Amino acid sequence: MAAAPSATPIGEYSATNMIDRPEIGHLNRQCGCDIHIRCVFMALDSSDRRFLRQIYGNLTDKPLQPGSAFYEPVYKILGLDDPVQQISTLIDFDGVQSIRLFSGFRGSGKTTELLRLKCELEGQGYFVLYADALTYVNAAEPIDITDLLMVLAGAFSDALEECLGADNSRETYWDRLWAFLHREVTLKDAGVKLEYQTPLKEILGGLKGGLDLKFELKSATTFRENLRPVLINKLKELKTSVDRFFEDGIRLIRAAQGEDTRVVFIFDQLEQLQGTLQSEQDVIRSVERIFATHLDLLKIPRIHSVFTVPPWLKFVLPNTVPITLLCTVHLWENDEARSHNEPAWAVFRSLIERRIGKEGLERLFGPQPGQQDLIDRTIAVCGGHFRDLLRLLRDVTARAAAANLPVAPSLVIEAINAARRDFLPIARDDAKWLADIARVRATALPSTEAAPVNRLARFLNSHFVLYFVNGKEWYDIHPLIREEVMDVVQAAASAAED
Repeated sequence: MAAAPSATPIGEYSATNMIDRPEIGHLNRQCGCDIHIRCVFMALDSSDRRFLRQIYGNLTDKPLQPGSAFYEPVYKILGLDDPVQQISTLIDFDGVQSIRLFSGFRGSGKTTELLRLKCELEGQGYFVLYADALTYVNAAEPIDITDLLMVLAGAFSDALEECLGADNSRETYWDRLWAFLHREVTLKDAGVKLEYQTPLKEILGGLKGGLDLKFELKSATTFRENLRPVLINKLKELKTSVDRFFEDGIRLIRAAQGEDTRVVFIFDQLEQLQGTLQSEQDVIRSVERIFATHLDLLKIPRIHSVFTVPPWLKFVLPNTVPITLLCTVHLWENDEARSHNEPAWAVFRSLIERRIGKEGLERLFGPQPGQQDLIDRTIAVCGGHFRDLLRLLRDVTARAAAANLPVAPSLVIEAINAARRDFLPIARDDAKWLADIARVRATALPSTEAAPVNRLARFLNSHFVLYFVNGKEWYDIHPLIREEVMDVVQAAASAAED
């Protein structure tokens, strides 16, 4: 415990006395930090607050642009397969068109790596268009192949406008889709109504044009549900119309960039299709249906397309659809003792230094050797996830604003305990499955039905379960929940005996 404030602004803290969980105590022994940390703590002044505000901003979890000073080249340093090099090589070898599926669990750095891929391909002479799928689809609802074809072409159209500049004389895909629906589908005759509380009462009678159509495709559930059965009977015609638009787009690009221009279209954030607790199983089945049955329809003529897809496709379509899947950095080895993987720790220490700076680290955490002890405490409980580490360090920084600099070990422990509470409570059935995963270092997935797959996907996306690759793939549970999981399982076993 920290000494009570006194006239002398010096506090002495025992690094070992503040340990309240085994994984941190293990770290203390591992680092040889059975020491007393003696630091001078000064009340914060305006300069300190500016410093903390700057560090807090530097620790923001957001996609990094290529060339960012905050980017840590983890794949190169650790000798892991670089997903950007993998995909760019395959695009180069595939000729004029291809389809690539890219994925990763929440917080794994997908968008940062896609931006790096875009930069890498542009450096090789490709014309790269990028679109965010969440601008066009509702991630909480099931999706149909007809929905995806329309929004795919619409997103390409919008990205093309952004890159080449708007031209009122040029037809957008939304205009073309409007004409297609009038010409091929005759929605009024089909009796498709818009039973949705907006000013638009009838699907074509109320909509004013392509832009309204774009809005309704994302926001109006009844609109999509009524439109799908009509369009599924015109799927061949819809696909032909979509392909013709892409081909027209290629001609525009080559007219502006040169006849030999190679085109890549990156459709990001499609992996966010997860549904709600009520709709998740329907969403899983809808996405599985698209990529198991209609993958060929997503191939775009003369374009290399890269889709980010939900990582749980790996479980429902094993050995069916090749997916480049980002892994978590393994801070420990896949052995019984979870042996320390020092190269990975060095990567995380470097990442922290990039964000805070050497002088900043001393100002925030104090001088060595105590500084390294506090830094390593945060790394030990992040599970190998950059996002979890950044959030923990942000919490430490925010807490420091109400305390002193450098921070006391007790403050770091408080932030760690707060991060642990975010995982709690853990249900008994979940704890049993998590304990199995920790024991066998595999998913222990009972089947590939939608319910268990979605449950496992939630574990992975919320970082209860971690996905690693070093030689072969393996799984483990987050270090912050190991003891809690065992406690819940043991309590359940004791209750069963009684």
